[in-house]
Amino acid sequence: MPSVSITLESERKLAYCMTMLQQLPVDGSKTITFSDTDESSTARQRRLQWMWNGEVAKSGLGSDDDKDSVHVRAKWMFARPILLRDDSVFPIIYKAFMDAVKNAENRSFHVMEFTERHISTEQMTKQQRAEYLTEFQRYWTSKGVCLTDPSLQGVEL
Repeated sequence: MPSVSITLESERKLAYCMTMLQQLPVDGSKTITFSDTDESSTARQRRLQWMWNGEVAKSGLGSDDDKDSVHVRAKWMFARPILLRDDSVFPIIYKAFMDAVKNAENRSFHVMEFTERHISTEQMTKQQRAEYLTEFQRYWTSKGVCLTDPSLQGVEL
């Protein structure tokens, strides 16, 4: 079983957790951790971001069929321009990378690897992540994807 993190916010999720617990072997092979939920604005933004990644993946639109690949593409499309504009070091690294792969036969593979490893939404400020999410929302709703309303998740964009 892969690692699972569940935020208890409803009786339904509590019942689901209880069912999962009852099915676990009592042999020391599993560890269960309880922790407080981070309710900071960036934590809410992060939860919304991953919820939207899943919604886009499930929509069948675009070429990404799981939330991780949606995330990588979104970092390239929406985080990269913000980091190129606002960060002092990222543009230098980005330019060196683009120069190195401009004629590479497998350029798209290298771009994906670069994006996955060197473009991070985790390092963004609250305002940068809000801009990132706003652009993500604008793009995918224009394509017909019905994304969860941010205000329902306690996020102001």
